[in-house]
Amino acid sequence: MSSPIRKKALAAAAAVGATGLVAVSLVVGAQTSAASPVSLTLNYHCDYPLVGSQGMKVVINTDLPDSVPVGKPTGVFDIKAVATVNADTVNGLGLIGATTLEGESNASAKVEAPGINLPVTVKMAVPKTNVPASGELPINVQGQTPSLTFQKEGDAKITVGDIALKVTPRKADGSVTEITPDGTINAPCKQDAGQNNVLKTIKIGEGGGTPTDPTTPPTKPTEPTTPPTDPTTPPTNPTTPPNTGGTKIGYNIAGQTALKALGSTAPIKGSFDADADLGKKTFVGDLKLDPSHTDFKLLGFLPGGSDIKVVQNGEQHGELVDKGFVAHVKFDVFLPTINLFGIPISSDPKCQTTAPSTSDLKTAPDFDLLKGGKLSGTYSLAAVKDCGGLNDYINWFVKSDGNTLELNLTRK
Repeated sequence: MSSPIRKKALAAAAAVGATGLVAVSLVVGAQTSAASPVSLTLNYHCDYPLVGSQGMKVVINTDLPDSVPVGKPTGVFDIKAVATVNADTVNGLGLIGATTLEGESNASAKVEAPGINLPVTVKMAVPKTNVPASGELPINVQGQTPSLTFQKEGDAKITVGDIALKVTPRKADGSVTEITPDGTINAPCKQDAGQNNVLKTIKIGEGGGTPTDPTTPPTKPTEPTTPPTDPTTPPTNPTTPPNTGGTKIGYNIAGQTALKALGSTAPIKGSFDADADLGKKTFVGDLKLDPSHTDFKLLGFLPGGSDIKVVQNGEQHGELVDKGFVAHVKFDVFLPTINLFGIPISSDPKCQTTAPSTSDLKTAPDFDLLKGGKLSGTYSLAAVKDCGGLNDYINWFVKSDGNTLELNLTRK
C-alpha cells in the first residue's frame, strides 16, 4: 500500500527545455548595435507522471542591443542560462532508479513588431544530465539565437512562453525506467501566472515606438544550434518554486491472509490510494478492502465458515524506503456471520474485534513504484465483542497472533 504516485517525471529536463525557449525568443544579435545586459527570471510548473506538478525556475542572463536597423539581418546572439528543478522532482527520479536524463524540448516564444505577431517554436536538445541523490538539480545551458530581419520601423517586443518536453530518464546501466510504456515522458510546462515574461523591447530603425503596417514581415528565424552544456559564466543558482501538492498514486490489491488459529486463508481484494510528500518521504492513504470469507475446520475436523469485513481505522501512514515503502496499517475486523456445521452461531453485523489490528507492511526488494509488486506483513487479532451468546467460545478460535498478509499490488 503506497503513495498515489505515475504522474512526476521529471523536471530536470524541463529546466533545460526552458533555456531552449529563451534561445528561441532572443531575436537580435550583438553585432547590430551596442548591447545592454538583460536578465529575466521565470517560474514554471511541469506536469509529470509519478511526481505530478512540480516547480522549475529559469534564470536567463544575456546582452541584447537597444536598437536594430531596418532591412538588415540581426545576426545571432549568444545566451547563457541556468534552470533549476526542485528536490521533490529529484526524489521522484531516485524512486524510479533514474541516474541520468536526456531528450528534447519544444520551446515557444513570440515576437511582436509593427503589424506582425510572430509565434516561434524551436526544438532544443536536452543534453545527458546526471541526477543527484538528493537536493535541487541546476542545469547550465548555452546557446545561440536565430537571426531576423525587420522591414519597418517601430518596436519589437520579445516575450517568453511555455515549454513542451520529451525526455527519457535512464538507469545506471543505460536502460530506460518504466515511468511510461516506452520510458519517454511527454510533459507540458506552463509558465506561472502573473509574471512579467517580456525579455526586452527593441527599437527598429530611427522610428521606434511609432509602429506602421509593414509591407514585408520579418524573416522567420532558422533553427538554432544545439546548446553546449557547460557555460563559462553561469548565473546565480535560483531557488525553485514549490510543489503544488502531494504526489498521488493508487494501487489495486489482490492476495490473501492466513489465519493462524483457524488454520485457514481468506482472499483479499481492494485498493489503496495515497498522497506522498516526496521531500519528507512519507505518505498518508486510504485503504479499501472488499468483504471476504474463510472456510475452516476447528480441531482439524469441525467444518465452519465466517464472513469477514475489514475497515481501516483512521488514515494509513507510511514511509518511502529505497524504491519501495513501509505502510503502517491499522484496521478493524468485523465478522458479520459465523457458522459451524452450516448452522449460524453468530449473525450480528456488529460482531468485531475489541481492538484494532496493526501491521507494518513492507514491499519486496524488487518492488517498483511505477508497476507494483509484493507487500507482506503480520498482524494480531484481538478478542471479539457483540457476537451473541457464544461470544466467549468464538474468542477461542479468533484471538490470535502471527496472522500473515501476502499481497500483490498493481498500479491503477
